[in-house]
Formats: sequence, C-alpha cells, structure tokens
Amino acid sequence: MSELRYANIALDIFSMMLSSLPVIYLISNHRYRLKLNQYFLGICLSNILMTVGDLGDWMMPAVITLSDRVTLMVLTVLYYAASAFILYFFIRYIIEYLQLRGRVKQACLLYTICLCSVQIIFAAISPFTGSIFRVTVDGYQRGPLFLLSQFIPLFCYILCIVLVIAYRDKLSRRETMFFLLYIFLPLGSGTAQMAMRGIAVVNASLTIAMLLILMNIQFEHEVAMKEQEKELAERHIDVMLSQIQPHFLYNSLSVIYHLCEENPGKAQKSIKEFSAFLRGNMNSLKARKPIPFETELNHVMNYLYLERQRFQERLHVVCQIQTTDFYIPPLTLQPLVENAVQHGILNKDEGGTISICTNRTAEYAIVTIMDNGIGMEKAKTYTAHGAHAHIGIENVRQRLKSMVNGTLDIESNERGTVVTLQIPWTGR
Repeated sequence: MSELRYANIALDIFSMMLSSLPVIYLISNHRYRLKLNQYFLGICLSNILMTVGDLGDWMMPAVITLSDRVTLMVLTVLYYAASAFILYFFIRYIIEYLQLRGRVKQACLLYTICLCSVQIIFAAISPFTGSIFRVTVDGYQRGPLFLLSQFIPLFCYILCIVLVIAYRDKLSRRETMFFLLYIFLPLGSGTAQMAMRGIAVVNASLTIAMLLILMNIQFEHEVAMKEQEKELAERHIDVMLSQIQPHFLYNSLSVIYHLCEENPGKAQKSIKEFSAFLRGNMNSLKARKPIPFETELNHVMNYLYLERQRFQERLHVVCQIQTTDFYIPPLTLQPLVENAVQHGILNKDEGGTISICTNRTAEYAIVTIMDNGIGMEKAKTYTAHGAHAHIGIENVRQRLKSMVNGTLDIESNERGTVVTLQIPWTGR
C-alpha cells in the first residue's frame, strides 16, 4: 500500500509540473491578456491548487498531532474548492470559445455558479460537519455526502456536453473531439477513483486533457486569430487607399495643367511622378507582405515632388538615408509624411521642412520623420481632418505590429513633430 501511496505522490507532482507549462507559456508570451486565455489560465492554476490539495491525502496517511489535522483539513478543502473552480473556468472557456451571448450565456453562468458554490460551501463546512469528508487519526475519510461532490462535476460536464453538441456547427470536427475528450477523461477517471479508493488518476487525467486543449485547440485558435489580424491589416491598406483624398489628385492635375503652359519640361516630369505615385498606390493594394523600404521611400518621394510643385518654397525636404536594407508594410511611410505636410508644415504661413532619416542599431532599423510644423495638438484646431489623421496613424501602428513586429512612437509639441519607427531585423 505504501508503494501505491508513493506512486500517487509522484503522479501528483508530475501533474503539477505539467500544469505549470501552460502557465509559463501564457505569462511569458503575454497571452493572458485575451479573455479566452484568462479562463484557460484559470483552469491551469486551479488544477495546480487541486493537485496541491490532493497531495495532503497521500502524504499524511495518519494524523498524529493537531497541526497535522489542521493541515490536512486545509489541503482537503483546497482540493474540493479548486475542483469547483476548474469546472467554473472550463465552462467559461467553452462559453467564450463558442461566443455565446444573451440569455443562453446568463443561464449557463447561473447554473455553473450555483453548482460550484454548493461544492465550495460544503467543502468549507466539512471540517466542522464531516459532510463531504472528515479527518480522523487514519487520515482523510469520505463523508456521508461524498457523492454530492462527485455529482456536481457530473452535472457541470453534462452542461458542457450539451453546449458542445448544440453548437457543434461553430466547431470543427477536431475541436469537437478534443472538447469531448477533455470532458470524458475526467469523468472516466473520476468514476474509477470513486470506485477504487487509493489511486490518484483524476488530477493526471485533467492535466493530460488540459494539455490536449493547449496543443490542439488553443494553438489552433491562436493561428486563426493571427490570420484574422493579418486580414485586418490587409483591409487597413484597402481603407487607406480608398481614403486618397480627391483634392490631392485635383490639385496635382491643376498644377500639371499650369506647368504645361509655363514650363513644359517640368510638366512632363510632374506627369511622370504623378503616374509613378498612382502606380505605387495600386501596387500597395496588391501587396500583402512587407515590401523593401526603398520601394516605400520612392513612393513617398513621388508624393513630395508633386507637393513641392504646388507649394514651392513653403515646403522643404531633407533626406538622410543611411540604410535601406529592411522591409516595411506597404503604405506605412507615405501617410505619416502626408500628415506631417498637411497638418504640420502647411498650417504655417512660412511653411517648413520635413526630414526623413534612417539608421540602424544591432537590433532595429530606425526610421524618423521630423517636421518643424505647428504640432499635432494645435493642428486639430486648424483642420477638420485631425480625427482621420489619428486613425491613419493607428492603422500604421497596428500594421507595423502585426506584419513586422515594429513600433511607432510620436513626440509632438508646438515646435514640431517627430515620428519614430523601430523595425526589428528579424521582422523582415
């Protein structure tokens, strides 16, 4: 019997170690910020606490002192309470995964909270009443209402089965199979442990089922989320292309029209730049992956050439390009430069200067767009398009993050604005 006890202790410790792996993964990768992952983290932590509580039964087969008795009672209460939290978080996980809303969600939550509360309450009062368990000189003993602690998980798992079957159209066959596997593994092991006192298989089966969810459902869900983020980034490109302001096109054509009479050579050059600018926008529409920075820079220079033909000495451009050997999402630089021109420099009577610089560090390619305009806060009072500019910047920030794991930082005051992009070399 002692060999079986040691085997159960080893099995519980092994289960705790395995349960810690998803916790480390979620926390170290900052995945816990998603609500679905928070419920999964709750399952993992509850399973660890439940295993800690279970260890008391196997490590204290005999109670000699009062402190032994109190310790075993606390650990056993922890065991039953943690088992209730596992059920609660698992049902929350399923509800969130299936995206249930309204009365169905409320009814499921009420049902779950009631059942789990009963489990926790009886666990808390059992040290005084002996209802679910009692502690004697022979250690942990089952109480007269022990079956209640087994039927509560059964009723919760029945709800899970009903939800998975009722909403199977929202799940793939693979997802359905692994959800049901997570339900039936604990049910089967719980039945075995209830029938044969002395084997600790519930915690191990919960841990195995939990890892199956992590490997086969959680990873699959995160892959789907990344695909959605990628599609969203691509839609942002389409939206930004659709927001090419008609007045820029009209003004550019108007400038070219006047140049045809005053300076045919410049008119010819402007038509070439205008054509290249439009071609760059159309190419960006087709691009679904990061493009060479040099390609984006050429597109920006086409835009700035056309603006300089219009505003002449009011717009000065300085370029200090030290590196171009990196990739950037399409239409990243152009909207930032356009914001600097339209909302910063051209709101000053005397105009100003926009500078585009690149340099490199061991970890990042750094792009800086600087202007000596009036600043972003003051620009909001000059133009009705301040909100659109903010949306454009947020689109750029999101696409930088999702496509190349880059960042965008802004410093702005009444003397001008500095926009800094940092792109990891590994983000190419």
